[in-house]
Amino acid sequence: MTRDAPWGHRPIALLVPLACLAWALIVTGAQLDREARARPALAPFVPPPFRSFAQAAIVEQGLARGTDPAALYPQARRLLLRRPIASENLTLFGLSALRAGDQQRALQAFGLAASRGWHDDIPQYMALVDAARGGRWDDAALRLRALLQTQASEPAIRQAIMPFMASPPGRAALARLLADNSDFQYPLLSIARTTLAPPQFRALLQHLASHRARIDCHALNRLVSRWLDQGIATAARDTWDGLCASADTASHADRGFSDTATPFAWQLQPRDDLPLHVDPHDASLSYRNPDSGPHSIAVRRLLLSPGAHRFRMSGRPADGQTFPTLRLRCSGGGPSLSLHALSGMGAEQSATIPDHCPVQKLELIAPKGSVTGLHLTIDGG
Repeated sequence: MTRDAPWGHRPIALLVPLACLAWALIVTGAQLDREARARPALAPFVPPPFRSFAQAAIVEQGLARGTDPAALYPQARRLLLRRPIASENLTLFGLSALRAGDQQRALQAFGLAASRGWHDDIPQYMALVDAARGGRWDDAALRLRALLQTQASEPAIRQAIMPFMASPPGRAALARLLADNSDFQYPLLSIARTTLAPPQFRALLQHLASHRARIDCHALNRLVSRWLDQGIATAARDTWDGLCASADTASHADRGFSDTATPFAWQLQPRDDLPLHVDPHDASLSYRNPDSGPHSIAVRRLLLSPGAHRFRMSGRPADGQTFPTLRLRCSGGGPSLSLHALSGMGAEQSATIPDHCPVQKLELIAPKGSVTGLHLTIDGG
């Protein structure tokens, strides 16, 4: 009995190194799977029993490469069986199911992904489309809000706003979303202008006009100013006049040199050695330039129609001195426009606005000297 004891324990002794080897294989497989998360090229080399992150990489690569849906869909189902909680995996499964023609399961997967991972663009967009198709516009607006909050790509936002424009209830829901979230007004209107046809954009502005009290006009001032500097006239005028302007601050209003925070107001450019004074009673401008060189003192954006226009200056230049020089150019990288003197001292000049110049920028250049009570009026010729 004593001699046979070591032989009886030999199978147990053999199990120890085998167990160690099995454990090493498990650890190695798990480490390789984790490595595949950072280096997707390693995913095919991970043994199938250990694929978790690697399985997601395989499905993602298959989608990118256009793998046959019949081969890819089983891989996606295997991924979901192994890691069913992660919203990213639900998204990959949904995309694979969509390519395989299984639209019902795809929408179910996208819906679950949207509820679990609101930062994931694709399921949020798909949930938005599904809500829009069902006329659930408040739900669709929540999905769009999630896309905006996560700073989704501009192409994704472009696609997301299109379902809203298909019907009046959708446009009304989009307008409510903008009114309730002032931080979205600048970026969403910026994207909407380049995405929607002009009639659609005007329709959106009309719905948004019913919420004027909640419009962030400081932000829209910056947006409209940017559009004007790019030479975009119609959307700039419609947005400002429709959402922010009063009778005194509309695009066509002229309040002289008074300080009004509108995209169409004179932007004064004082210097330490060239102070500017605006008379609060008549909105006239006075200055004194002691320097021998001319300096720009004011700039204004204009929406003059094509054709001839006259620029008339009045005021009191100092003895022997002249009015400011006018410089006119088309915004958005357009050409400079010629101004022709119609009277002495440059008090009256004319310019012809061409058809391809919807937005203009007028600049006042002050020579050496002083002018008191300067007014400038513009008349169509």
